[in-house]
Amino acid sequence: MTVALAVRKGMRTHDVTSKLLGVSSAIVRLRDEIKAIGRAGFRSLLIQGESGVGKELVAEALRLASGRANAPSEVFDCPAVPEDHLESELFGTTRGAFPGAIDKAGVLERADGGTVFFDEIGAMRRDHQAKVLRAIEGKAFRRVGGSVPITVNVAVIAAAHQDLAALAARDDFRHDLFYRLTHDGLLLVPPLRERPEDIAVLVRHFAVREGVSVAPAAYDALASCPWPGNVRQLSSVLRIAQRLGNGALTNEAVELALRRFGATVPPPTSSPAPPVTPAPPVGDFQAVTMRAQRRALVHAFETSGGNKTAAGILLGFHRSPGDVADDPPTSEARRNLALRKFRYWTARLGLSAALTRAPHLGQRPASAGPLER
Repeated sequence: MTVALAVRKGMRTHDVTSKLLGVSSAIVRLRDEIKAIGRAGFRSLLIQGESGVGKELVAEALRLASGRANAPSEVFDCPAVPEDHLESELFGTTRGAFPGAIDKAGVLERADGGTVFFDEIGAMRRDHQAKVLRAIEGKAFRRVGGSVPITVNVAVIAAAHQDLAALAARDDFRHDLFYRLTHDGLLLVPPLRERPEDIAVLVRHFAVREGVSVAPAAYDALASCPWPGNVRQLSSVLRIAQRLGNGALTNEAVELALRRFGATVPPPTSSPAPPVTPAPPVGDFQAVTMRAQRRALVHAFETSGGNKTAAGILLGFHRSPGDVADDPPTSEARRNLALRKFRYWTARLGLSAALTRAPHLGQRPASAGPLER
């Protein structure tokens, strides 16, 4: 990869906080924390999470939530910058410093007044870590070959897929840089396997954006995958399945796409059907409507993996009449409204007992948040 591609300029300027999709307590908490940090301001903070969870989206949301939203921003891709180019790319060069050198501003200088995002900083060499630390703490540096100190005012966001605290304990990462980077916060982005209730939300977002239909059984197949590649892998699977299904996310296309990634799709398990009632006469409008409502509730419950709050949100229960609410909802009040309405309608239509008895639905880890109800 060339240096020009490794140092990416001009991150997107629209608000991406809403793109951190999900209804899980972990994602809701992450969105709230981003907004709180943005209001308070920051000089340096660290984002940790597995590959594919969306750390760059979190970094962009932090920048836009801060007072530097309209200021310059730079992205420094640490693994992609050749080691012998790091100083010149980060600090800039002075004409004559080496053959072919010209007067050129580096990443820190170009981002003066704004933000620098160090992507995968755990891959940086220790001697380079020391230089970055001095520049961050002293707010000043010299261009390569230069003698005049350059003072800058930048906020630093760093990201790593490794546990930098563990690396520092093994002396594989500088302790002083770790503590500097976490000066104003350490954000942990949860892996997708720890928030399975968000899978249906992400799939629905993809389907709406691409204008494709999703087979109900496809949700079960997607929910069964551990997603080692997280949201990035889910996106790849959905794009492949869309092609295999000729524009539709069929169950067969989704399972074939998952197998291409080595995932084993378990056979579907049956859940007890709701109590069967005799088919009403064609003209019995109230009974026909009730039957459609029951089908919608059961489908939303199964699609959300047995999470009643998520099922209520899928049905739009988080919105009040005539209300245009955020989607997905970002407040606890909205989620509680979705849960209350879902419980009300399941009780009114006689589905409470059937949904409670449904196997493999509604089973969540004990460490799950308050939405696991």
